[in-house]
Amino acid sequence: MNSAYFTEHPCKQTEFNKLYQYSKPQKQALRKRIVKPGRCQPGKTIVSLFPVFLWLPKYDWKGNIVSDIVSGFTVAIMHIPQGMAYALLGGVPPIIGMYMAFFPVLLYVLMGTSRHVSMGTFAVVCMMASKSVLTYSVNEPPAPAVQFMNFTELNNTDPAVVPANINSTGYTPVQVATAVCFVVGVWQVILGVCRLGVLSVLLSDTLVSGFTTGAAVHVLTSQVKNLLGVKVPQHRGPLKVIYTYIDIFKNIGQSNPVAIGISAVSIGVLSLYNEVIKPQIGKKLPVPLPVELMAVIAGTLVSMYCNLSANYKITVVGEVPTGLPEPVAPPFALIPNLLVDGLVIAIVAFSVNMSMASIFARKLNYSVDANQELLASGASNILGSFFSCLPFSASLSRSLIQQTVGGKTQLASVVSCLLLLLVLLLIGPFFEPLPNSVLASIVVVALKGMFMQLKDLPMAWRQSPFDGMIWLTTFLAVVLLDIDYGLGLGVALSLICVLIMGQRPKVCRLGQVPNTQIYLDINRYQAASEIPGIRIIQVAGGLHFANKDHVRRKVNRVIGDMSEKTTVDSIVKKSKAYEKEEITRKTNADTAALMLENNQIFCVILDMMSVCFVDPSAVKTLVAMYKDFKSRGLIFCLADCSATVHERMLHCDFFEDFPDSQLFPSVHDAVLFAQQSPKS
Repeated sequence: MNSAYFTEHPCKQTEFNKLYQYSKPQKQALRKRIVKPGRCQPGKTIVSLFPVFLWLPKYDWKGNIVSDIVSGFTVAIMHIPQGMAYALLGGVPPIIGMYMAFFPVLLYVLMGTSRHVSMGTFAVVCMMASKSVLTYSVNEPPAPAVQFMNFTELNNTDPAVVPANINSTGYTPVQVATAVCFVVGVWQVILGVCRLGVLSVLLSDTLVSGFTTGAAVHVLTSQVKNLLGVKVPQHRGPLKVIYTYIDIFKNIGQSNPVAIGISAVSIGVLSLYNEVIKPQIGKKLPVPLPVELMAVIAGTLVSMYCNLSANYKITVVGEVPTGLPEPVAPPFALIPNLLVDGLVIAIVAFSVNMSMASIFARKLNYSVDANQELLASGASNILGSFFSCLPFSASLSRSLIQQTVGGKTQLASVVSCLLLLLVLLLIGPFFEPLPNSVLASIVVVALKGMFMQLKDLPMAWRQSPFDGMIWLTTFLAVVLLDIDYGLGLGVALSLICVLIMGQRPKVCRLGQVPNTQIYLDINRYQAASEIPGIRIIQVAGGLHFANKDHVRRKVNRVIGDMSEKTTVDSIVKKSKAYEKEEITRKTNADTAALMLENNQIFCVILDMMSVCFVDPSAVKTLVAMYKDFKSRGLIFCLADCSATVHERMLHCDFFEDFPDSQLFPSVHDAVLFAQQSPKS
């Protein structure tokens, strides 16, 4: 059959399928889909688990090695102050931050698929881990200047030598931190094995913005005591931010003026550089100026020569052990208590990793594998848990620097680890006199980017009230309740909003642009006009059990008043009023002509082009609509169903009740059919 034939004659879906040789794809047997050929080949398995074997042999040593060395050196300098500062957020000694930038990062280099993310400490993840650390090791980590112990003692699980600063369970903060890290790693490995990398889509950009802004409030609150040099009790659970500030104001008279002065100078210098100097000279320098490290060194030297700890009672970092820690297993007895917190941290850390990795992959035209990223992060966290690490994550600031200064591959991270190894082996004790207020200042200045996300709220609200509500609710829940409660509430609200939007697909009336086969929404396009007697309705969205009744009501509303006066039989009953015109019920054509004269509808066409899927409940509703319209003398046609929707209808036996002669590949074919039908 010539396709030109259909320009004036309606083409039915069955004819369309035959003309263009439709065939339904064959599904693989379940056994073949589970056990795919070649999936278990050892060589391919090793390469898939360790992508380094793919890119390292192709590495351009002449073109990239210098850039990676410069990038790695720069990032290593950033790791030192950030690692020490963010480790304090997690409730563990500052040296742990440098361990986090060394042990898990080495394994991530072998298993990760992103070339540019800088893994290590991240403020939000460390803050989330601190909840479990503070819960299962009752007291805060002791003041480093006086009470820090040998690293091996911190990890000793023998109850006979447990220090005095632990709770009744016998675990130190470092031990609890390693247990959290292990649980997070196990969760990420499980999610990766189950191919659940898509879980990151649960955290939309709007939700992440509100969540991280709320978490920034917690981070700032945790550092106020170090900025002021005041001691306040730890609070847990809902409203802990408010209770903390109440205690701070109650004890404000006990603040340490020297600590306040150190904090003010540190924040002032860092802010002056970031806001004034850096925009002016930043682009002219070959590498970024390590102002945070300079602040750490200056603070250490001032504290050392002025003996701030003894003379002014300034809390300092304290003993920093040299060398690498011996591997010690985390306390597995704590794992059942940490499963929920670990899952939340695992999802948040992975979402941050994927967000950063996706940004660089799109910018530099390469791909990242979400499931492999889960496996890489999980395995790295498990390794880190044996070396006293908190859960690690990607850092926005370090990743941007690593890419900006020329980093090409993860060899930059290897260079960074080698330099950190030098610090751990030789230079670590130099930072022992460093005041905690300097580290707190670095954290506070780094929070500016997170607090600037407050601008996202009005923008999100303008774009969509749903997004604005998600942002505000997540932010308030994180601040007033707690980080994990806020995240859970934000995810739940996001899913509810998606469900609400999915329950209300768009339904509109279409009209024809004269002398074309184009049909447009008449409420938006003035050039389109409805065809007399034919009502064309477009449904956009999925049709399922939750919205089938809503769609049916809207379709009837769009069609208009379907009461008795619009039916063929009612018009025949009123035919006596037209005796002079001698209208009778002899032929359907006469009746249809009367309907046209009275601007009545004789055909309803449902445009299914924008319907992405249907379920059995929706199919039954379409059958019910067809029978309802048929009982009232109306022709009901479906047009432009996608192949998947058509196949679902076949699977649900839709065409046992609905004639396939009234299914068309386009709206125009349905219109031609209606115009050429006996009632037209």
